[in-house]
Amino acid sequence: MFIQFRCIEDEQLSPLIMEERRLAAIMFTDIVGYTAMMQADEITGKVKAKHYRKVLSEQVKMHKGRVVQNYGDGSLTIFNSAVQAAECAIAIQNLFKQKPVIPLRAGIHLGDIVVDGEDIFGDGINVAARIESMGVEGAILVSQNVYHQIRNHSFFKLQTLGHFDFKNVQNPIEVFAIVNDDMKIPNPKDLHGKFKSEEDKKSIAILPFVNMSNDPDQDFFSDGISEEIINTVVQLPNLHVAGRTSSFSFKGKNEDLRVISEKLGVKNILEGSVRRSANRVRITAQLIEASSGFHLWSRKYDRELDDVFKIQDEISFEIAEQLKITFESAQSIPKRRQQTQNIEAYQLYYKGRSFFYQRGISLFEGLKCFEDALKIDPNYALASSGLADTYIMLSFHGYIPPSECWSHAIPAAKKALKYGPDLGETHNTLAIIALLHDWNLDEAEKEFKMALEINPTHIQARVWYGLFFLTLSQKKFADGIEQLKIAIETDPLSAYAYGTYGMTLATADKRECIDMSEYSIKLDPKSMLAHYSLGYCYLWSGQPDKALEKLQIALEISNRHVWNLHLILLVYLKLKQRVQAMKIYKEMEARYRDHYLPPSNLAIGAAALGKNEYALKLANNAVEIIDPYLPFITSQLKDAEVLHKIPGFSKIMERLGYSKVT
Repeated sequence: MFIQFRCIEDEQLSPLIMEERRLAAIMFTDIVGYTAMMQADEITGKVKAKHYRKVLSEQVKMHKGRVVQNYGDGSLTIFNSAVQAAECAIAIQNLFKQKPVIPLRAGIHLGDIVVDGEDIFGDGINVAARIESMGVEGAILVSQNVYHQIRNHSFFKLQTLGHFDFKNVQNPIEVFAIVNDDMKIPNPKDLHGKFKSEEDKKSIAILPFVNMSNDPDQDFFSDGISEEIINTVVQLPNLHVAGRTSSFSFKGKNEDLRVISEKLGVKNILEGSVRRSANRVRITAQLIEASSGFHLWSRKYDRELDDVFKIQDEISFEIAEQLKITFESAQSIPKRRQQTQNIEAYQLYYKGRSFFYQRGISLFEGLKCFEDALKIDPNYALASSGLADTYIMLSFHGYIPPSECWSHAIPAAKKALKYGPDLGETHNTLAIIALLHDWNLDEAEKEFKMALEINPTHIQARVWYGLFFLTLSQKKFADGIEQLKIAIETDPLSAYAYGTYGMTLATADKRECIDMSEYSIKLDPKSMLAHYSLGYCYLWSGQPDKALEKLQIALEISNRHVWNLHLILLVYLKLKQRVQAMKIYKEMEARYRDHYLPPSNLAIGAAALGKNEYALKLANNAVEIIDPYLPFITSQLKDAEVLHKIPGFSKIMERLGYSKVT
């Protein structure tokens, strides 16, 4: 997984250039027990944090390094050499032994970083963070790379702690403790950190199978085979499977498998090809150990087209055998997913899902694909789930009124449950309906958990459960953040996962939200959600000028999407540009009157402009029509705070089953 940070002190090293890859000594430091310190005595905690940053900044500058990012109770710094980093860490630890004493731990790694403008990212940052996380108060831990650079300097005294297998790091790393000046030496038996478990070591990415046919429309057929294999092998116990978005990001690219392995945090890769001709299909598949390039298994299937679903199952079972996964019971063997037996319907479904992932007006094209698939096979559970999801998204994003949404989505969801009760997609659809239509939080939680139990790589289910349910509806910030962390670990190249992670952090008032949303844009510069997420983070982090810049981009690339409209209205008011805010409001009001715009979004704008009576009227209308966006104006969504302050809004909350505004 790549981690990205923005530089905040540009004067200390040579000027940054675009896309420069170079070697750097990377140091993470953080205050041990800072949360407990703040809870016990907030004033003392703030004083110590301020002192920590002052001393760190002075010492880093003295040792010719740069503070890249201060985050919460810690910092990331980089140096031109391992010697400078180690000397700086020793100096800082010695200073923090004096009053006011700061319980600090530090981790240093020497590795590649990529500098792109003001952004710094790379796997070396991840390694340094992992090493720091296993430290204790007063300790300085360094990687084997740093050890080899400083061991011949007589000043440094080092002691090995052993080899450690860190999560999302391909090979084990030997870690050493610097023992100068009575620095703390952790007991290896008591070390805690982000280590790989046995489950982490069994990992695979399923790359999109290459379409070898002359017809480009067969891409959806090939993609469907790859995606179904992902959805099947994910059932296997103790196997980490990279998410669809990340695996499919390598489609059409001739990337080195070792690079893919590093970016996705997996050890094994399945790749293959599909050639379809008339009623025959040839599928080839190779399971490869990425680090060595060794072919663990390969096979060619020449079959009738109708056998394609059996081939998917065979490939999944053979992967399980080659990875030597122990089946604890018959239930551990992957089940065959409920599937159509019609190839044309199958292809239409995956074409529809590709449009669904794009969001925006592409949702209408996806809708037609699902409808056409169901005309061919009315009992196709996946297509029914896709149809329901698309209608919900069309209304949630403000393209169609709720009456059209729910009249189609609810029957389709029931049909998906009838013909596909064991599909993760079915239970995710039911969870969204329980949350947005029924306002039944208990049922929504049950269905989200069922969807993720069936398919832990289902990123939409993971994101909705973490952000929309736990964070916004339940105010369980720590739990929501944990779910989004799982999402980006599963799908480390997903702009959607990073953008929603940024929003989750911003809602919980976490300063690192901006870094995550910026990385979302890095992954997909054309994503409306990525720019919207960064605008949301900037606005609620007290930087409305930067929020305006990002939301103007989001408006342009989304054809003035309603979410961006109400958020940019709030930005203009923060900037005291009421005239501009009124222009946006009038645009929203005209769309509400002449076509359709969710009353929930307009209610936020009305409340922000002091139109309290009209805002309450709009909110009540949202209740009457079951606006899918309604649960978020009654939740922890920061945009909705203006509504919560209106006298009388508590009655709307009571209508929805809330006893008071939280």
